[in-house]
Amino acid sequence: MKTRIAILAILGAILIGGCDPSPTATPKAEIPPPLRLSPPELVTLPVLNQTFSNQRIQVTEDIRGALFQNCTLEVWRGNGITITDSMFINSRMYIEESQNIEISNSVIRDFYVWEEPAINIHSSEHILIGHNEIKNNSIGVVISECSDTEIRDNIFESNNQHNALVLDGTSADVYGNVFLFNFPHAMLIMNRAADPTVQVNIYNNIFDRNIEDAINFEDFRGSDQISRVYNNRVTGTGWAGINVEYNSWNANLILEDNYIDSNGLMTDEIMDEGGQLISIYPPPGDQPEPYSPGWKHGIKIEDSSGVIVRGNVIVDNQGNGIDIMNSREITLEGNFVTRNVVGVSVMKYLESSLTRGFSPIAEENAGYSFVTSIDNLVFSNIEEDWFVEEGSRLIAGDK
Repeated sequence: MKTRIAILAILGAILIGGCDPSPTATPKAEIPPPLRLSPPELVTLPVLNQTFSNQRIQVTEDIRGALFQNCTLEVWRGNGITITDSMFINSRMYIEESQNIEISNSVIRDFYVWEEPAINIHSSEHILIGHNEIKNNSIGVVISECSDTEIRDNIFESNNQHNALVLDGTSADVYGNVFLFNFPHAMLIMNRAADPTVQVNIYNNIFDRNIEDAINFEDFRGSDQISRVYNNRVTGTGWAGINVEYNSWNANLILEDNYIDSNGLMTDEIMDEGGQLISIYPPPGDQPEPYSPGWKHGIKIEDSSGVIVRGNVIVDNQGNGIDIMNSREITLEGNFVTRNVVGVSVMKYLESSLTRGFSPIAEENAGYSFVTSIDNLVFSNIEEDWFVEEGSRLIAGDK
């Protein structure tokens, strides 16, 4: 959005303990319109001239115009292979130690095996996943320890056991996609091995009514490269629009120019735009426990450091606009934050973070939050515009 509406100078160099840096007069500003992003077209398949059923297939050459039912396709140390114009029903693909692989213009659906993705790519490079419909799978796509990966113009819908797209230790550009009704996250991004070369760019995507966090960074740490999440529309998510959490120290991450609105509205019923019931979420038997409401924030940052939040429009979320807990080296610059519960909340760690079952924080990392604020427009939020818990710090920065 690049909207830089000058605001509220934060009074004093450091504000501690519940101080409110906003002026007493409410600023007057119109809410910018949502980003205008066009979704990809539905996939149109040609006549499928080959059918494969109940087979395990070693792929060594291009595939075009095929129907796969209950099949497993494997690409092992392949080079220059294109899989396109095909239909995959209850079928999976494994790609290992390969390069120059393309999966395009295909429908990949109904692979519902617990904790198994429909597409699993590991230790490969120069990968394109372009213009596919990836829907109704347990997990859509998992890509780990890969480089030069491009994921563009896909429709990820109702991958509803454990995420639509997972990137782990992978450098990728993710753009032009639509993510709809995925559980729990549309995207899960990790760098648990702290690979210093990992760089992820997520831009020009539509995230609409995903069930928990739409974009979730977990253990995303230690890269020397700057990763960016920018120019995305994130709306209607059940929990947070963007979440950076679980020991994402030195994340080297920029969240920029996103339009983040109306998150935290999800219930266990998914309605269409006319208010008619589409489905009850999660589907019976698909989840170990029922869906429950979460934090409902626009952006959530917890147990992390090295994050810049810049130029975002964050409006009408059912939790806080920007919620920061136990995080350091956080910069907020030029954000437009209004009509949330609290505009910006800055707090210390949660005791439960020390003992949680997954990625607990070390005691030496448990503390307060330290945030720099530059020219943010934060006004007309429901409870208050700024909340800084005693011990945490909100610092007025310079451009």
